[in-house]
Amino acid sequence: MKTPPLILCFLLSATLCGLSTAQTKQDTIQITTEHYYPYSIADKDGVVYGASADKIHELFKRSKLAYQMNIMSWNRAFELARNHADTCVFSTSRTKERESSFHWIGPVMTGNWAVFGSPDKLNKVTSLKDIQQSTIGTEEGQVSLAYLSEKGFKMVTSTESVTTFKNVALGRIDYATAADTHGKKIIAENNLKDKVVWLFNYSSSDYYLACNPKMDTRTIALLNKNLREMKADGSFKRIENKY
Repeated sequence: MKTPPLILCFLLSATLCGLSTAQTKQDTIQITTEHYYPYSIADKDGVVYGASADKIHELFKRSKLAYQMNIMSWNRAFELARNHADTCVFSTSRTKERESSFHWIGPVMTGNWAVFGSPDKLNKVTSLKDIQQSTIGTEEGQVSLAYLSEKGFKMVTSTESVTTFKNVALGRIDYATAADTHGKKIIAENNLKDKVVWLFNYSSSDYYLACNPKMDTRTIALLNKNLREMKADGSFKRIENKY
């Protein structure tokens, strides 16, 4: 039996409407990140700001792209971007193992990785070779985990960086590793300065906005083009200098 033209038109309209709604949802890019001073921080209302976050806000404003930015644990932020279309994560170190898992925009920042330990180690422990037989803590999913594990270090993970630093203060592990500025902020915010201090930096890393590989390559090209323009016109550096 043939479907009457009026009903057929209605069905087609409903289908097209559904497709249009789905497309609208896809057009809002989800941006995930962690609490990572001074790169990404949330204010009391949950608005994300920081040296990396502000650059990405400006980048998406220039690109006229709808987006939402949220802070969560690093492991969750990373996995969401890796597994969900139209999702990006920052501040992400670009490694050989991660290369094919994302489209890359950046770099948006550069940071240093450091080791932290008890004050009695200051000026005595100055390089990784000094702690080869020690336990080192880091947050799950951090690039430092793979980097140091490959070098044979005994690594202990936690779901949050602050837990790692408290474990050093309590003597449960020997050292913590984190970005130098982030680690110093954790120490200050948690009154750990008598128990945990910065010891040395051991590596540096460029940080990127890493987007799911299913994202439209034209969107990736647009974001990279506008980021280059931000660097050329000085706005990139002006944002960085605020922090």
